[in-house]
Amino acid sequence: MIKFTHSTILLTSISSLAFYSHTACATEYDVYGKAEVQIANTDKGIMRYADKGTQIEAPFSRIGIQGQHKLNEYLNVVFKYEVQVNGFEQDDTEEPFSARNTYLGLKGQFGELVVGRNDTRFKYSEGKVDNFNETQGDIAQVIAGQDRLGDTLTYTSKYWHNTQFSFTYAPKDDNKDNEAGFAATVIYGDRSLKNTSYYFSVSHVDSLNNINASRIAAAYKFEQLKLGALYQHSESTDGIKSGNGYVLSASYTLDKWVPKLQFAKDDSLLRQASDATQWTTGVDYVFDKQTTAYLLYTDLDLQESADNSVALGLKYKF
Repeated sequence: MIKFTHSTILLTSISSLAFYSHTACATEYDVYGKAEVQIANTDKGIMRYADKGTQIEAPFSRIGIQGQHKLNEYLNVVFKYEVQVNGFEQDDTEEPFSARNTYLGLKGQFGELVVGRNDTRFKYSEGKVDNFNETQGDIAQVIAGQDRLGDTLTYTSKYWHNTQFSFTYAPKDDNKDNEAGFAATVIYGDRSLKNTSYYFSVSHVDSLNNINASRIAAAYKFEQLKLGALYQHSESTDGIKSGNGYVLSASYTLDKWVPKLQFAKDDSLLRQASDATQWTTGVDYVFDKQTTAYLLYTDLDLQESADNSVALGLKYKF
């Protein structure tokens, strides 16, 4: 007897969808993902994304399919279905997958408009400022607003003279605040620092996931050196909590080695119970565009406690 697991059904569905789309509908699509393993030792387990003691983890590993289908010379259907793969770990065999960006929409000369689960355009505005994204040193450890929300509408304009506008909207009935909420972002330059050596963004979020906040983010690349900075003022929608957050980051490419450093601080009490300061340092070894090994150390200081974590990891993107 053949036993069908959640994993088998999901992967079969993705493969079938990709095959059908390519052969029957002439849809352009990509199956992509990230496989990552990490050995980490964390002192107290106070910080997010890291349990106390020595753990083998698979942080934010994922698989997805994204693509578009041409309706006419003016309009395309676009889609993305992406899940986080938790099944690497022994404790997650019952729930091997969790939701990530999943949406359907339209794309044309007007830009792109999609409906579903997506990173808010406030989160999107960080660009590549975060040197330790999706690790214990992620800026979401202390900075509020790094949200991925379902039941949202996202509009992203085309670039015009290196400038792009984007917008997230959540209806009242689908928002945690029980109020209609939005996030709006204006970008100048390239988020990936590939087409331009600079990046600058201004963003505001109103009543999404219980916060109101404004943010300025910038990054600059000069030869092997990359610098990033972020300032944010945040407050809870009820006005009880408020404060400021800062991020400074730097990295330098030495052939295949990339040493990195990052500082983050926030006193809004929205992500931690007290003022929070985090220092993170590490080094990547880039085998190729798809494969990277890394070592990092991060230290989180709160008013009444502190935590630290050291991690050795390997990630492969496809």
